[in-house]
Amino acid sequence: MINRRITGAFLAASAAAVVFGPIAPAGAATPFVAPQVAFDAAASGTVTATLNNPNDRGQCWAEAGVGPEKNHVFFGDGTLAAIADAGKTITVALEGLAPGTTLTARAGCINGAEYVFSEFVTVTIPKPSTPKPSTGSFGS
Repeated sequence: MINRRITGAFLAASAAAVVFGPIAPAGAATPFVAPQVAFDAAASGTVTATLNNPNDRGQCWAEAGVGPEKNHVFFGDGTLAAIADAGKTITVALEGLAPGTTLTARAGCINGAEYVFSEFVTVTIPKPSTPKPSTGSFGS
């Protein structure tokens, strides 16, 4: 017969594992997910992006390929105000686009080696509406 001794520390740890289940490591991170973004185009030549960083870390931005050449541009004025920090929502704009311009837009988030992007969205600047010609009558 083999005699084995079970130490108090081992017994306490085993009991805790049974009662509380597995314990996640202290540095376990939540999943890093794509930003939530909505784009809106106006006839004035402005596209706005309302951008939410749903993560507990990292920074997010909005970008686009403009025109048939897909010239790469970032939304906003190039300052930190154009960056959504963790848990924040911002609205940024691209201005000065001609009516009829089409762009392919998306948003991205980065945190060191982690990075994710939203799906691409095609946005077209609407052409200004043409007023109806006058009929010469005064409502009759």
